[in-house]
Amino acid sequence: MRFLKSFKTLVVCMATIGACAFSHVNAQEQVEVSDAELTKIASAFQDIQKVNMEAQQQVMKTVEESGFEANRFNEMYQATASPEKTVDASDEEKERFGKLMNEIQQMQVGFTEQIEEIISNEGLSMERYQAIAMALQSDTELQGRLRTMLTAQQN
Repeated sequence: MRFLKSFKTLVVCMATIGACAFSHVNAQEQVEVSDAELTKIASAFQDIQKVNMEAQQQVMKTVEESGFEANRFNEMYQATASPEKTVDASDEEKERFGKLMNEIQQMQVGFTEQIEEIISNEGLSMERYQAIAMALQSDTELQGRLRTMLTAQQN
């Protein structure tokens, strides 16, 4: 279970990094979101969740098949993501880790393309989707509206 949680964190981190790279919206800006746009976001959300679950499973499988233990992989990943953290590793282990990260990054490209297609199929541009996603991180009223729409869709 800890293994799964760690990889969920990895995938979420990768997705967040991708989202931040696309975003051109200042976090302080108030973003106006129509009910129609929020309905599109809610509709895309469930398909995006499926892609994220598939991504988590594929990343876990790839790491397992690479021969890395989950804890060791996470330790090395955290060391590459944070300048304050260091890890002792042999040259061979660093090389294997690098190859594995390249493979995971290629997988992430495919997952990102799937998500972009889902968003596009809902009639939203990536830029608009990212602006709304950024607003959802801090706007509690907008979060409540989305939660209401998601609940309505599930019923």
